Amino acid sequence: MITSHERHEYDTLPDPGIGYPANHFAFQHILNVLAEEGANSVLEVGIGSGNAIPLLAGAGLDVAGLEIDDDMVKASRERMSDLGLDPEAVVWGDVSDAASYVTLRPRAPFDALIALGVLPHVHQERASLRNMRALVRPGGVVFVECRNSLFSLVTFNRFTYEFLMDEVFADTAGSVREGLDAFLRERLAHDMPPAGEGHRPRFHNPLSVAPLFADAGFVDIAIHPFHYHPAPPSLEKQDPDAFRQGSLAMENEPSDWRGLLLCSAFLVQARRPHQFNDL
Repeated sequence: MITSHERHEYDTLPDPGIGYPANHFAFQHILNVLAEEGANSVLEVGIGSGNAIPLLAGAGLDVAGLEIDDDMVKASRERMSDLGLDPEAVVWGDVSDAASYVTLRPRAPFDALIALGVLPHVHQERASLRNMRALVRPGGVVFVECRNSLFSLVTFNRFTYEFLMDEVFADTAGSVREGLDAFLRERLAHDMPPAGEGHRPRFHNPLSVAPLFADAGFVDIAIHPFHYHPAPPSLEKQDPDAFRQGSLAMENEPSDWRGLLLCSAFLVQARRPHQFNDL
């Protein structure tokens, strides 16, 4: 049965005025898996203003939330109340510090955990992942969004320059490195977008991220790319409508490799082992 919230999302997918609905495709995958798993409860880490609450609750899930921003906690609690759900199921806390969300523990463990837009910004990555694992039951599943560093290879801008210089050709030195630097600067928009000051979000490589999750105690680790781009992002302004339609047409494309390059984000789906001794 399609809920009114889901119907609204489908109806507005082609609308360029609402921004690209990348999370629609992330949640599409998540809800399909949760239905297959027979999940009953879910915790959204970084629940924000609660935009996903109607979608998750409409799927018959008991929803709880963890959020580090006070205003967002208030907004999500109001949304929970509007839907007739327990607003106290949304709590303030930092996922990297288990002591900060002790009020959530009586509701744990959850069947599933969702963390979109969280891992790129946490200060303690390993602690955050281990805490996510501890918040789900043995056998429970997590869905964690990562920003895709490989996408830099098709943006032809500063991110491409930095990825090639710092990652791909990290061991190139001396005059060869100087020549490489000049070569790339001539061919890439190496100063676009301008580098901001302060915190820079963390990127992950989908080809090498699995050990990070394995080290945090997860198994059955799988990668699911989303938010496709039919061309380098700088071309979007030439025809935003066509660019959006091209992106929508590529979501869920069947190849095993193009999404690793053309998607700016990916989900890591992983499971807490059925038997695991927390350290």
